[in-house]
Amino acid sequence: MSIDTPDAPSSPAPAPRSPIRYPLVMKWVRRTHMYLGLLLFPWMIVFGVSGVLFNHPDVGEDVAVREVPAEQLQAITGMAPVAPEAVAKQLVEQLNANGGTYRLESSSDPHFSGFTVLLAPGEGVNNIVIVNLDEGSATVSTRSTVSPKPKLEAPFAGDTVTLPEYSMAAIEAKLAPLLTKLDVPAKSAPKSSPRGAPELRFKMLDANQQAWNVTYNLGSGLVDGRPADAARVLSVNELLTKLHVLHHYPSNFGVMWLWALFADVSGVMIVFWALSGLFMWWQMRPTRVLGIGALSLAIGLGLAVIGGTLVDLQFGNVQKRTGPGDGAQPKPKPAPAGETKPAAPPAAVTTDAEADHH
Repeated sequence: MSIDTPDAPSSPAPAPRSPIRYPLVMKWVRRTHMYLGLLLFPWMIVFGVSGVLFNHPDVGEDVAVREVPAEQLQAITGMAPVAPEAVAKQLVEQLNANGGTYRLESSSDPHFSGFTVLLAPGEGVNNIVIVNLDEGSATVSTRSTVSPKPKLEAPFAGDTVTLPEYSMAAIEAKLAPLLTKLDVPAKSAPKSSPRGAPELRFKMLDANQQAWNVTYNLGSGLVDGRPADAARVLSVNELLTKLHVLHHYPSNFGVMWLWALFADVSGVMIVFWALSGLFMWWQMRPTRVLGIGALSLAIGLGLAVIGGTLVDLQFGNVQKRTGPGDGAQPKPKPAPAGETKPAAPPAAVTTDAEADHH
């Protein structure tokens, strides 16, 4: 007689693996990369074009440019090229004459930074002379300053209206105890910034139903305006560069608030495009070797150019920004009262290499 034995319990079947989500993630990265590029297309065009216009401010402007070569400039004015090494050497001589013991560093490369700009206003124009000290040449640019006059001049333009209750002086008086009450250390009560006065903007109608765009500065009390239907006077170049430097969120919601928002989004998305571009490039295996070379070159150039620019920006006694606008520059030392210091003969200036040689 056979005995039936129960079947051994079978092991549970392995659970199906969850599908790999990597392709799905890359699909969303590609879609986001593409559609955000379409959504932010106007902002990318504005920032790109206006960024170029900063280096080429005369494009699209009514400017006549005249180059004055070194020979002609010297013949007319006697202006000769200026050697930065000679200026540095003479400066160190003067510092040593005042009691210092300095010498030029051998690795130093004296050079001029910035531009030598002279202005000469004319009838309806502004003449700008930019001198290249190293070459002894100059560029004379004549820029028109005449704006198309509106059909109507605002009869109130240039008036000064005092509204004591809303003036910056009244705001200063009201906020005088603020920092003390908040236990914020300060040497004085808050004072209005030269650039911090708000401007009131509104439209009004006169007796002839003419609409006016009116501005009122709460700091100076100056009233200005133009007809609401007047033609715009700013060129495309000026409009684009003004858009580029427009920053901060205004206190009231409106188109300028939205502009600031999209400027933020554009900045964040530029970073996203760079990173997502790396991911998409890595998916294309045939391009990896060439891409690694291009990426290495880009990183090397970026470190050299950006790093060198940052070093140059901080070469002098750069002051930390203290508020709206640039940081204050150090004030010159006052001469001691009643003290006359005999001028010492200028000491010879040498470089480190010359000092070591002697």
